[in-house]
This record gives sequence, structure tokens and C-alpha cells, in this order.
Amino acid sequence: MGYSKSLALESWLTSRRKSIALIAEAHVAMGEVDGPGRPLELGRPLAHSYILRLVAEFQGFTRDLHDLSAEHIVSVAAPPPELNALLTAAITRGRAIDSGNATMTALRMDFGRLGVRNLEGKLGTINAAWARPGGKDPGKFDALVSLRNALAHGNQRQVDEYRRQGHLDTVSWARNQLPVLNRLSRALDTILWEHLRTRTGVPPW
Repeated sequence: MGYSKSLALESWLTSRRKSIALIAEAHVAMGEVDGPGRPLELGRPLAHSYILRLVAEFQGFTRDLHDLSAEHIVSVAAPPPELNALLTAAITRGRAIDSGNATMTALRMDFGRLGVRNLEGKLGTINAAWARPGGKDPGKFDALVSLRNALAHGNQRQVDEYRRQGHLDTVSWARNQLPVLNRLSRALDTILWEHLRTRTGVPPW
């Protein structure tokens, strides 16, 4: 039986993307409002909301994927039914993605707890855009998460510096990073499916 998408990935590609798109639609609607200073005064807060939601929804996907993976491991171990929830909670307790952003460091740590090793190398094998050296996605992903942090913490000096680097706090710039997140989410889904199938002998989803 070959690879199939997880419910986590399906959600990222459908309901989570719709949640992100709603803010973009509101931003477009602001373009129809008349008045001096309208694009900056009304558009920028929505652009910031878009960036925050974009990163948050991706983080939600990674959490869903980790949950599904943990549940599969416990299910295959076949403990007494009353221990299923307890063991799943133990595997997921203290995850980096529960208390901080889904940075590559956090993903490496959290999926490493499930036995995934050399995550970034596996990403590069699946998609050349993630390969090092040469792949551009790692830098784009880091820039998106870093900009999100600067906005969330009100660090205007850092936001200004990112602007000078070409990482803009606009909907159009952030929307252009969606393919990066799509490639990463699909690759993570594939990596976890293959890892769990190999380790447990059973397709995880």
C-alpha cells in the first residue's frame, strides 16, 4: 500500500487554507474603501493579521501531524485500552510546537521524539527546494517565521530591518510564501508516513 495524505495535511489544504484566505479577502475589500491614507491605515493591520494567521495555521498542521503520529505509535503498541490516552499524552507532553513557533529547530526536536532523524536532510531528498546548499525554501521559511515573531512582539525595529532585507509585512509577500509551506507540509506528511510505516509495519493513515 502506497503513501496517502493524512487528515492533518487534508485540513491544511482545505479548512486551514480557507481560514487564511478569509483575511486576504478582507484585505482586498479594504482596497475598495475610499479616503486618504486608507491603504496604510486599514491595510497594514490586516496584512499583519494575515501573516500571524498563516504561520499559526501551519503550526496547527504540524501539531495535528504529530498528534496523529503519536496516536498511531500507541495504537500499534496495543496497550490496554485504558492506557491509550495516557500514553499518547506522555508522548506529546512538552512539545516545542505547543509553547513556541514551528521553527525548523522545533520541528526537528518534536519529530525527533518520534524517532525521525536528519529531518532537514530528508526534506531536501524529497524536494530540492529544501536541499542544502542551493535550496531557497529554508531561508524563506525562516524569514516568514521571524517576521511573524517581530510582528507578534511589537518589535518595530526588527520589522523595519526585515523590510530592508525584502521580507515585507504585506499580504502579497506573505502569500508568495504559501508554496514554501505547501512543499514543507507535503514533505513532512510523506516523511512521517514512511517513517511510521517502516518502524511499525503498518501504514499510519
